[in-house]
Formats: sequence, C-alpha cells, structure tokens
Amino acid sequence: MKLIDLLANEVRASATYNSNVQAAPSAILWTDKSRQWESALPLLQAAMPELIVLGDYAPERNTGPAIWIKCVVEGVLPGVELPVDRTPIVYLPGYERRDLRAISACPESLKPLAELQYRGCWWIYSNAGRDWTVNAFLVSNNGGAGLDVARDDKTQQVMLRVLPEVLESARDELSNRRLEAADFNKLVSSDPVRDLLSWMNDSQACRERWESARWHALVGICETEYHFHPEQDGELTAAELLCQRQGAWEGVWQRFLESCTHYPQLPQLLLKVQADLAANGASYPSINAAEEQQLERELNKLLQLDPAKARQGVVQLESRHAERREWVWHALGMSSLAGVLAHLAEIAKATANTFSGADPEEMAVQYRDAYWRADDHALRALAYPLSTGQQGLVHGLLDLIYTPWLDGVTRNFQNLVRSKGYPGVNGVSEATAEYAVAGEAIFFVDGLRFDTAQRLLAKFQNLGDVQLGSNWAALPSVTATAKAAVTPVHDRLTGRVTDRDFEPSLADDDKDFSAHYLRKFLGEKGWQYLEEGESGDPGSNAWLQSGDIDKEGHVKGLKLAARIDTLLDEVVERAEELIAAGWRKIRIVTDHGWILTPRPMVKVDLPKHLTETRWSRCAVIKDSVDSGYQQVGWYWNSAVSIAMAPGACSFKAGQYYDHGGLSLQECLTPVIEIRNSQPVAAAAAVTASLSDIRWLGLTCKIQAETQAEGVLAVLRTHPGDPDSEITKRKPLKDGKCSLMVDDQFEGSSAVLVLLDDQGNVLAKKPTLVGDE
Repeated sequence: MKLIDLLANEVRASATYNSNVQAAPSAILWTDKSRQWESALPLLQAAMPELIVLGDYAPERNTGPAIWIKCVVEGVLPGVELPVDRTPIVYLPGYERRDLRAISACPESLKPLAELQYRGCWWIYSNAGRDWTVNAFLVSNNGGAGLDVARDDKTQQVMLRVLPEVLESARDELSNRRLEAADFNKLVSSDPVRDLLSWMNDSQACRERWESARWHALVGICETEYHFHPEQDGELTAAELLCQRQGAWEGVWQRFLESCTHYPQLPQLLLKVQADLAANGASYPSINAAEEQQLERELNKLLQLDPAKARQGVVQLESRHAERREWVWHALGMSSLAGVLAHLAEIAKATANTFSGADPEEMAVQYRDAYWRADDHALRALAYPLSTGQQGLVHGLLDLIYTPWLDGVTRNFQNLVRSKGYPGVNGVSEATAEYAVAGEAIFFVDGLRFDTAQRLLAKFQNLGDVQLGSNWAALPSVTATAKAAVTPVHDRLTGRVTDRDFEPSLADDDKDFSAHYLRKFLGEKGWQYLEEGESGDPGSNAWLQSGDIDKEGHVKGLKLAARIDTLLDEVVERAEELIAAGWRKIRIVTDHGWILTPRPMVKVDLPKHLTETRWSRCAVIKDSVDSGYQQVGWYWNSAVSIAMAPGACSFKAGQYYDHGGLSLQECLTPVIEIRNSQPVAAAAAVTASLSDIRWLGLTCKIQAETQAEGVLAVLRTHPGDPDSEITKRKPLKDGKCSLMVDDQFEGSSAVLVLLDDQGNVLAKKPTLVGDE
C-alpha cells in the first residue's frame, strides 16, 4: 500500500462518534502549526477529495477562508460538493489545536470554525493532542507507517523536501531498513547517475527544467555518495572527479561509456580537465586531443617522403594510435584521424607490392584474393567524416601511397594484355552463361566494382546461399559496350564500323541498340522486363536493372565514396523483394568497374585529329592509325581500334572518377549469385504490375495489370512495413481501385503497394500524396 493511501485511511479512521452531540462528527479537524504537510497538498486532495483547506479563496482547489469552509461543511454552498459518504476533513495549516480551544483568544479569521471542535473530532497524535508531524506519521506504529527514519537534521530536512515522493512510495519499499537522507533523495532522483551526467552536460538547462525537489535531491546525493557539492564546487570539479574515476565515480564513468551520445556537451567540459603525467588518455579527452594534434603533424610530415617511406611511417603511426579507437572519444567523433588511420595503414600494407603475374588471369586471381582490399580501404578513407583540412591531408596521403600503386599495377596489367591478350576478348561468358530454364532473375547493377561487390556480399548473407564470381568486361569498359554484352539478348547484336559512342547495333538491322530493343528482344525470348517495384512471375526468367553507382560517380566524383553503402542498401532492398516474391535464383551482373583517384588523374595528350571519339580513359582511333598508346579492338567489332589511357591517367583533365580504360578495377567485374533455399511457392502464382497512378485531390486512382483474384492495393510510408499504412486496403476490380487519404498526409511521400492475399508485396511505386 502507498503511504498516501495509508495516511488517508488513518485520517478518515479518526472520525469517531461524537458524544458531545450524540451524533457522527460534522468534520475532522487537522491542524499543522509547522505547515509540514502543505507541500503535499495536491497529492493529499487527490487522495482525499473531502479535504478542505483554510487559505485564500480558491474554490476550484477546495480552498477558502473560515466562513466559506463553514458553509461547505454545512452543505449550503451551491456548486461546491463533497463526497456524501465521507466526513469533511478541514486542514488548518499554520494553526494548532489550542488556537481553537481558547475561543476568546482565537484569531478572528479562524473563529467561524471554532465551534466545529465541539461537533467534530481531531486527527491528533496519541493522547497528548499534538499535531501529526511527518516524522511522527512515518515512524509511529500506532496510526502511522511504522518505518525506521534517522533523526539527524539532514535526514529530517530531506524527508520534508521530498514529501510528495515519500507519500507516493509503497510502504513495503521503505520498510525493513533505516531511512537516511540519501534514501529520501533517491525517491526524487530515481536515477541519480543520469541526473548527475545530465547536469554536467548542461547545468543551466537542468536547473531551469528541474523542480526544486529534484535539484536538491541531486545535491544531497552528490554530497553523501560522490563527496562534492554541485552548487559550491561546480561542474568543473565534477568533471575532474569523473576523469579520475575513483570510488563511486567509476560507476558514473561506466554509465557515461554506455550512453555517451546522450550527453553531447559533456566532452567539451571534460576537455577542460588538465591531466597529470600519470593520467590515462582513455578517460582524459585532453590527452586524446593532444594525440590527435600530434598525429596530424606526423601525417603532414609524411607528405614530404617518397611512397615507400610514407607507407612505413603510416604503419608505425597505426601501431601507436590504434589503441585510441577503443577509447570513448573515438565513438564521439573526437579522434577522426585515428579512425581514418586504420584504413590508411591497410592501404599502406596492401600497396607495398606493385604486383604482377605471368598473365592477366594470374593478376586477376591475386586481385580477387587480396588486393581488392586496397581499393576498398581507399574508398573508406575517402568517405571518413573529417574536417576540410583533414580531408585534404588524407587526399594527399592517398595520392602518395595509393595512386602510384594503382598506376603501377594498371601498367603491369596493360603490359600483360599487350603480350598475352585480353581474357575477355572472346566473349563475356560468366555473366551470360547457363541461365536457368525458369525462376532466375538477372539483376543488372551499373558500375558495381569488385571491391564494392564484396561489401554487397556481406549484406546478402541472410538471403540464402550467396556466391561471388568474376567476369571480364567487354572492351572498352563503358556502359554502352559492356552492358549490351551481359544482356540475355547479346546474341542479337553486332558492331559496325559506323557505330558511334561504343554503342553496338542490331545484327539484323542497322539500328542502334537501345532500351526499346532490349525490352522487345527479351519479350521474344519469353523473358520479363521488371520495372522498379515490380516483382514479376518467378515461373519464368526476368531482367531488371537498378543502382546509381556509375551515375553518382560521374556527377559527384570523390563524394561517391560516402554514398556507396546507401546505394548498395538499395540493391539489397530490391533483392529482398525478389526473394520474398519467390524467385529461386538472382544473378547480379554489371558492365564495368571504375577508378577513383584522390587527386585529378594525370592528363596525357592524345591529338584530336587522330580520334573519332575521345573519352577520358579510351578513344576510337581513326583508320586504326598508331596513336602512341596501347590499342585494342572493340568488343563488338575488332576492326574498330580503341586507344587506352596508360596506367591511371586520363585523356581529359580534371577527372577523379571514370572508366573505359584497361585496369583490373575497370575490367574485372563481379558476378553474384543468390540461391533462395526456401522459395515462397504461393507467391509464384500471383503477379501484378502498376501501370498508372493519378491523384484527384486526396483520392488516388490506380490502374494495375494482374490476372489474379484478391490482389489488394494500399498506400504506405514504408513499402515493407504494414504498420506504416495510411489508407485501408482495397481489392482491385478489373485492375482498378481508388484509395482515400486523410488530409494530414497531403504533400507527404508515400508508396503504392500491391499485395497478394498473404500480404506479400507484388509491386510498388513511389508517389506524392495529392500530386497533380
């Protein structure tokens, strides 16, 4: 039982038969000379709605002067009603029993109530007729709670300060132990460690936001448990104690480690703490800051060295600073250089050897087994969140230790191609061979480089049996040439010497290959072409395409590095939709990779008069004349001669990102196969696609194509989340239905989703609510 309920029962129980008037008492009188109970009045009145308080006129709070109280007790005031089954309780703060007993000396403001002492009864402590103090109620075994409360002044003061919280507590929670100041403080500050850290994080905001009781409770706890006074010692003293981590402060430190992001301003306070020589940087951010500054100076010095010595320096710095990534300051973004150093060190190790091989295939094996990590870590270093100055430093280091390796490896590969031939010259077999008779979806992702495919592989692990293979891109490694070569309709294409921009033409008609003919030829082969959001029929084969890696590389250059994971997540989401729809196998293919350099690629000259078409990494040479650069035949027609930019160079200035050249990064492309071990058989029988969405005000008009019964349409904010639906589900009738949306969603983004009767997503399409 809560103490407030026990108190209410005891007060009410004092209403005994009044022998003076031979009747039940008209009221229960409760005097409180010291006003100890006054701080808990709202709580008391909630527990005892029959309680009336002497004070200024405020009838909405059951408070008023003596004459008003007299009228309320007598029940003669309209609009003021007390519980009819309760004896009125009259609380008189600031007065004691004898103020009413001596009527001649009774204050004028109290006299209207004096006669109630003869018709009523008192709630008094024992037979001595004294007021019930808070302490008396808590410790008394006769009419009180029977608790063990310390008598020292500090405990008594805190007890009164947190009286509402005391009364809200259950008796069992406070019994069987001696209650001291700290116990009462914790009733207000239920999580004192959190409150302490919050105050250190922003002391002014906490003082403005907290009630007085909570603040004083924290002060009391800090005095007894943490041995400092927040008001007298200040937050800097608290910061010093936190960094020292002695005694009870170790627990505060551990809480800070667990929830450091909840206190974003606290690290700035801790930075003011000066560490002594024996201090550990794990708990002193000033040490970490000094280490960061020293690391930046050391890295800048490496820029003056040759690549080999710079790599050694990076590895040595990594061995010294790796520990700092385990410190909390790294999680808070206060040691960014120590973070990016991990990637720089991996690059330094991987690029120490400008590897080669007996032939291009041997180089490919080495790259697939190990050296792709150099490219991956270069991307991660470029994507690392750094200040502008630090980004420039990292770009300079990458230009020193990564770019020369990239250039050297590429030249080795080009030399092997010159002497041994290009492995993919006779066909792009791995990406296009042995399609399943049915149930296989070919998912084309533009610009999926081998190292980014390794990231994608990790994201696919929960989808089924996943395998990563490789393929040689058609030359030159540009979309027009290489994408056509991995389509299921590549056998319908050819290359004519008159073709431009590396685009093949139709084998039976002198027309450029385009998206139109891709759809047409797929249909003639019995393949589906899946638009964005369509899941198709797993009973046959399908082609779909997605991903903006190449597009964003051309547009954003170096900023592509920070976008890689987001772009890959979109690919994963699409694959998950296909698996959920029952596809047994998904084969992810691509056209080409790319190179990305931290500084613009070195420009090499190629006279315009020698070229028909000139791009950054490749160019069509007129009449196959000798351009002075390595030349290869076009994949679709070897009579067309294409010059390749040497190493990691470019025929155009200012290029950070590009493809089309002859390098492992551009030409060795991934092929990922996902086999669904548990296909959804039911989903294979139901297919649907969205053909039109129109808005009339807040009504969404839908046109879909399906042969199945029971297909439902609904609008969601997240396509795969049923809890995000903003309309009711409605069945399609002849492929049509209308969905009404509440006006609160007008102008917001939504996704129109088609579902089968099992709730599986068959198709989806983004839209804007109310879009005209």
